[in-house]
Amino acid sequence: MRVSIPAVAVWGRIAPSHSITAIMITDDQQTIVTGSQEGQICLWDLSSELKISSKEILFGHTASVTCLAKAREFEKQPYVVSATENGEMCVWNVTSGLCIEKTKLPYRHTAIYYYHCSFRMTGEGWLLCFGEYQDVLIIDAKTLSVLHTLSSQSSDWINCMCIVRSARIQDSLVAVSVTGVLKAWDLSSSLTSIQERQNVCEKESKSLDCMNCRAIRFCTYTERLLLVVSSICWQVYDYCDFSLLCTEFCKSGQCFAGGEVLAAYRLIIWTEDGYSYIYQLLNSGLSKSTYPADGKMLKETVYPHLLCFTDVKENKSFPFVMGFMNERKEPFYKILFSGEASGRITLWHVPDVPASTFDGSPKEIPISTTWTLQDSFNKAHSMSEGIIDHLCEFKDGIENAVVTSSVYIPRLDKLVCGCENGEIFITLGLETARARFLENVSLKGNLPHKVLNGHSSRVTCLLYPHGNSVRFDPSWLLSGGQDSTVICWDIFTGKILHRFSLQSGPVTELLRSPDNCKLQYHSVVCCVCSDHSVAVLHLQKKVCLLHARKHLFPVKKIKYDPTENLLIVGCEDDSVYVWEIETGNIRLFAHFKFCLIVLVPRMQKQYELNYLSFSHENGAHLTRSKMNAHMLCILNGQHD
Repeated sequence: MRVSIPAVAVWGRIAPSHSITAIMITDDQQTIVTGSQEGQICLWDLSSELKISSKEILFGHTASVTCLAKAREFEKQPYVVSATENGEMCVWNVTSGLCIEKTKLPYRHTAIYYYHCSFRMTGEGWLLCFGEYQDVLIIDAKTLSVLHTLSSQSSDWINCMCIVRSARIQDSLVAVSVTGVLKAWDLSSSLTSIQERQNVCEKESKSLDCMNCRAIRFCTYTERLLLVVSSICWQVYDYCDFSLLCTEFCKSGQCFAGGEVLAAYRLIIWTEDGYSYIYQLLNSGLSKSTYPADGKMLKETVYPHLLCFTDVKENKSFPFVMGFMNERKEPFYKILFSGEASGRITLWHVPDVPASTFDGSPKEIPISTTWTLQDSFNKAHSMSEGIIDHLCEFKDGIENAVVTSSVYIPRLDKLVCGCENGEIFITLGLETARARFLENVSLKGNLPHKVLNGHSSRVTCLLYPHGNSVRFDPSWLLSGGQDSTVICWDIFTGKILHRFSLQSGPVTELLRSPDNCKLQYHSVVCCVCSDHSVAVLHLQKKVCLLHARKHLFPVKKIKYDPTENLLIVGCEDDSVYVWEIETGNIRLFAHFKFCLIVLVPRMQKQYELNYLSFSHENGAHLTRSKMNAHMLCILNGQHD
């Protein structure tokens, strides 16, 4: 019989880090959902007075959250979907906090839109997704399986899109690609073709004079205007023929990040640094019925008048992610909201009729609410102590041990906590948790524990390699520090077995080698440092086999090629370095972009490579045919 054991997370007086990367408000305007760089999903209660309080933190992702969206008709099922940069997708019930469905696909989504046509579709609807891959994916909202693709005659990545729904217009999907091409697919007439897996191409295609498009929105009030926001300007087009009606450029030093339609001829546009601007579109007086002397028809145009603006004056932390929730019925509000890297949420209540000041200048809309997880922790005056606070001594009234990294070892029932001051505490995990929850003072004072002193500054990461592989000695415990050292400890005695001084930046991550690695004794771990270097350490021989220092950008992904004992390092600028571990030589350097395409009907996999440059260290260029699928499999975490 399988027993389900719930996981428990415990924090002390300091809230966990929650760097917001995605934010949304549910349709009932009672819950705010945020995704973070750390991978957690946080649920926040939103009162009718626009007061925020933290509700739950949901753990289910192993990478940074890239986007959030609703996954059902919210009145029937309060579900939202989240996606991460490594292809994970989860559907959450925001009422119960449960994960309803989870999958992992070889796609990195940057935005998701829910679509359901009740009188033409069966099932729970579609998730229309785009990101770092070609065209638009259609994913089943219930099973999270890929149903189909909306393709284009000129395949390209999509930067932004919106669903056009109106009583007089057929349902359509309008998108703008990274090259500034506007594309439109007719969803209503294509339902049968999509369900029968027939090819569906766009019905319209037009090149727009704007690059780096950030948002596109259809005005349902006029059923005519189309708002397109790029980083340097925003534009209004006529949806009937995609003719340009208006252009407004951003101020010097600012970049637009998105926008929404507030009402007929009224828009809100926001920037990357947290400003937003509300414009009224005024008619220029030119209309389609007016003809000049040359007989050519004059196109009706509009020009923007700035009504008001918003700003976050204090505690700014970049980047900002912003959104807008429009009013539906009483007592609903028009809400502009933002999330910051610091974890701060800010709300503005946008008035129905924004007014200018007496002299006609734009008026500032004040902040309605701002809140963080730490505010919730501070509000709880009866906050209990952290799980190892009772083990820490106080000097001059200052608590020494602020936990910066931790690992629990179930086989040994040991909780290992690395601290800000360089100390490492080892204690019994279950007994410590019981003392913490039951607040048993006598039990707290008698808990056995060890304090390891070896780092001169903050402990940044911990690894117990035997926990994942029996190849490693069960007594080894590894710690990485801000002092650029990796220490191998005997977890039972607390003695230092070896100290690796890397003479680089702070150690940020420790990774064990795969089980099928050919290196002698297999006792190899890899550590990543903040100066973009990577070191391969042999624990049994107590030597550093490789210290790769040539990476120009932060290391994003590390994979081993067990067949040839190669270390493949991927960096944030899409460059890839292939190192020979045993010799320390660099075998290949590449700078390219690639995508993995899975062909579902025939259950075959095809790999496509679009590279900028690819050469050996000696300068000899590598042909496209030599870049086989094997390396792409390794980079994507697949070993077929």
